[in-house]
Amino acid sequence: MTSILISREVEVGPMFKSTAQASAKKECVAATVEHISEGKPLVLLQVNCSSICNKIIEFWSLIDTYNPDVVIGTEAWLSEEINNVEVFRDDYITFRRDRCSRGGGVLICVKNYTDCRVL
Repeated sequence: MTSILISREVEVGPMFKSTAQASAKKECVAATVEHISEGKPLVLLQVNCSSICNKIIEFWSLIDTYNPDVVIGTEAWLSEEINNVEVFRDDYITFRRDRCSRGGGVLICVKNYTDCRVL
């Protein structure tokens, strides 16, 4: 399953009761998006990888098709024995949290022109 989220399609949730609060939230999101991507929508791609090692070509074909700024992958099935350079390209900064047992694991790939770091 793949989800594409373009930031300008994000709706403000019901937690913002008043119109003023909702408008302020939308403006804040737009300002953040314009700051990060210079006026272009921020594109997020969420992928359930179900073992990315078996689907590296399909994974990068999907990336090339949608050109996302951020990729969020679940069920990566990677282990610490697998180095990032074996799976990921250098035009993305990759953050991984592998699972010690079979299955699971998550990853986040961010375009390398975006300032990001682990907090």
